[in-house]
Amino acid sequence: MIRTSFSALLPRLVFLVAPVLLAQSGPMPPPPLIQFVREEIKPGRGAAHAATEAAWTKILTRGKSSDYYMGMNSLTGPSEAWFIMGYRSYADWEAKQNEFETKPALKKEIDTISQQDGEHLSGVRTFLGAYRKDLSFGPDVEIGKMRYFRIRTFRIKQGMNKPFEEAVKVALGAYDKSHYPATFAFFEVMAGMGSPSYVVLRPMKTLGEMDAFDAADKAFQEALGEDGRKAMQKVFSETVNYVENQLFAFNPKLSFPAPFVVASDPAYWTPKPMKEGAN
Repeated sequence: MIRTSFSALLPRLVFLVAPVLLAQSGPMPPPPLIQFVREEIKPGRGAAHAATEAAWTKILTRGKSSDYYMGMNSLTGPSEAWFIMGYRSYADWEAKQNEFETKPALKKEIDTISQQDGEHLSGVRTFLGAYRKDLSFGPDVEIGKMRYFRIRTFRIKQGMNKPFEEAVKVALGAYDKSHYPATFAFFEVMAGMGSPSYVVLRPMKTLGEMDAFDAADKAFQEALGEDGRKAMQKVFSETVNYVENQLFAFNPKLSFPAPFVVASDPAYWTPKPMKEGAN
């Protein structure tokens, strides 16, 4: 996993204060800040990429890193691996980025594996998102029990982020009225992507949850009403430049999960290594 340095993004960031995340299982709110690393995998390099990621995890474990992350593979669109890391604040992010600066031997190993990882990739994008509770919906989830993410990216026309946000808040009322059976978390992109942009994370335990989407969306549309639907369509056509929808599956072998994630399902997040010669 290749990361962008803190210093390269610092000029565009604003300090964010947040509560300490609990290292225990159970439902909890999304982290105040997420770093997304989006890697495009070269054709035929999936297994080799997974091997370098496994080596990366061993280095972090040996170095007692606390910069945990969850890795996932794309089920739709280009062949990609995404990594998400949660932080309490920008200061916390900075500290995690620099945690191996006093451990030159481990830093050298990380630099080496990063170079090897890059040989399997055709591109990398790193960006930061700040949690927007006011635009999010649904109860907190136990992320360690989730297996999939639907990720929706909105790129907004310049100067139109406020009308877009107001439209989202109107939609939230209809979601609540229709008892929409889902949770999704809005993150406003602060750096690393054209601005203004938003990334919406919808966790799912199974893909079977998508079978109920049509019925849930119909109830949502009814809750909006005809006038509400027309108003929403007008606002989104005036404010949104581009929308991308993707499906991802979590991959424990690409992950360096936090203790509270592992505690939710130890058998899943700490898979046993395959024995040599095993089929």
